[in-house]
Amino acid sequence: MKLRIKFLLIFLTTSIFISCSDDLETPEVDFTVDNSSPVVGETVKFTITGGAETFVIFTGDENHEFEKSHLAITSGVDVDQELVVLRSEALPDIRDFLEPSVNTHNANAGPGNQLNLDAIMTNMATQVGIEYTNKLTAAYIIWEYFTELQGQVARDIVDAYYEDNSTLLAPEGGFSTGVAIDRYEKTLEYSYANPGMYVVTLIATNLSDKQYSGSGYQDDRTSSGDEYDLSRNIKELVITVTEP
Repeated sequence: MKLRIKFLLIFLTTSIFISCSDDLETPEVDFTVDNSSPVVGETVKFTITGGAETFVIFTGDENHEFEKSHLAITSGVDVDQELVVLRSEALPDIRDFLEPSVNTHNANAGPGNQLNLDAIMTNMATQVGIEYTNKLTAAYIIWEYFTELQGQVARDIVDAYYEDNSTLLAPEGGFSTGVAIDRYEKTLEYSYANPGMYVVTLIATNLSDKQYSGSGYQDDRTSSGDEYDLSRNIKELVITVTEP
């Protein structure tokens, strides 16, 4: 509850500008609602004035909360960056995984080429908490502790027992979605099914001209969103919905 109140204090009637290009015009818009204190089931009307190329409204209720949207969660995050880390809780499982391979090796190796599982696990423990931006690097480091075994053993350990933070996970229930608004109508009529206080978020976006990459489509016809700059104006309203 305290976190929700803090969020409201930060975003209440605020306007946030996000731009990737100094040459791209930021949308100038206002965002209003005809009734900020409706009852459950009562229709309210959101109105946008001003211009932008696209408009999206997050109504703030379940599955439509901007802070749980893909845009908000991925902001400032390199979603293509690999990131793995070993947690101490995984060490017992790694020991159980390694033990059969170590025992098989020792049964077939000479006295001077025996592996010490305790020593391997002591070395493994030094890797706890170290983040690697490449799984192969993490696997190579731990393979040095048991080079007598195949390198695939190390890769299997990283795949199975390292915490993989490289994939951005959606919130429970998936990413929230907004409602695309007609750029000419610029209104949305909506009713809430449950009482509560909701932060309603408008995302107004302008798009730059296409900035061709590579050969400019002469050799490669693929298109990418990275070839456009975006300028956004984000505005919020608070709706308090009560029982009839």
